Amino acid sequence: MVSSKAVLPSLVLVLRLLALGLLAGSIALIVTDNVKVNSVFLVGGNFTLSFKDIYSYRYVLGIAAVGCAYTLLHIPLAAITIATRKRVIGGKANVALFLICADLVFAIAFATGAGACFGVSYDLKRYTDEVHDRLDSATKARSDIIKIYHDLDRFYVHGYAAASLMLAAAKCIAVVIVISVYAIVK
Repeated sequence: MVSSKAVLPSLVLVLRLLALGLLAGSIALIVTDNVKVNSVFLVGGNFTLSFKDIYSYRYVLGIAAVGCAYTLLHIPLAAITIATRKRVIGGKANVALFLICADLVFAIAFATGAGACFGVSYDLKRYTDEVHDRLDSATKARSDIIKIYHDLDRFYVHGYAAASLMLAAAKCIAVVIVISVYAIVK
């Protein structure tokens, strides 16, 4: 049976592991997000669009990588707190307050990364849709144009998915903050 003192640290550990998984998923989606465009319709004919070409996607990658490292540092703290049957992660209120402040900074960073990724994906998709809508029906029917449109659409969907995972990680850390504050007050 789980001790009543170990319930909150156990929940924090589960949420941190979930946040780590979400951030790793966001990294995987961003890094694999690329599209090769081959068309005589476009000037230059061929190009590759990847996360490296969009600053917001690079920002998401950086925030997610630092967030994974930060979360990996906190997982042993939560495990030690469970093993020693303490109620507050870090053992003392001062340490716990410092960790809460650090969690707050990272939750905000995750939310800004999600917002940046979602915003640029939305704007680029809207621009691509507007360009596609302006084409005449004969041009829209060309197989290379159809392929480009679908590939770019997939590219933006990867951005949306990465943003969603990062936002979910921010929510996990926000719940960790609430639990940690509750543990200190209790």
